[in-house]
Amino acid sequence: MLMTVLALLLCAGLARAQEVVRYDAKPGSKVTIAGTSTLHDWTMDGQIIGGFLEWPAAVTLDASQKELPGASDGKVNARVEASVPVRSMKSGHEGMDEVMQQAMNAKDHPKITYRMTEMKVSEPHTAGTPFQFDTKGELALNGVTNAVGMPVTIEDAGEGKLKVRGAVGLKMTDFGVKPPAPTIALGMIKTGDEVKISFTWMVVRAAKQQ
Repeated sequence: MLMTVLALLLCAGLARAQEVVRYDAKPGSKVTIAGTSTLHDWTMDGQIIGGFLEWPAAVTLDASQKELPGASDGKVNARVEASVPVRSMKSGHEGMDEVMQQAMNAKDHPKITYRMTEMKVSEPHTAGTPFQFDTKGELALNGVTNAVGMPVTIEDAGEGKLKVRGAVGLKMTDFGVKPPAPTIALGMIKTGDEVKISFTWMVVRAAKQQ
């Protein structure tokens, strides 16, 4: 009888240790692709980032602390999946939007997707500032998936919300995207291969499932 009780207590403890909290994407996000051309620098902005973030319920974002509770040896057992509709990215110039959407093959691959594979707390953390993380993941664009490393910050935005920020530099050709040279300019305007993707992603804690 005693062994049965102990086993039940152990199972309950393990279940609590494995509990996760889910945060779903909400309005208020922003993503920017910034690049260069032989004419001028350019940007495309979007306000849609879908997806979710999950991590252990024991993780508590208290920026006043020097350590992150719930992170074992600095590692966070988290899941992140995010996506951005290619056609939601706008430059303010319809012609450029069409050229970039065609270059990214938006018809066949309508979304840019990301799946995180590793997350570690960056050390040391300065109390009073957002927690910084070093992450690794897989970014898919134009049907091509590449591994990317990216520093991100996460802060408590109140009312069950988190604000996630990050940026990563890429080469379009690494994803099979040929840097555009618009035919309307007889190909004389050429886009640089390197771009920078930066984002502010707002997520809100999901209601517990019954």
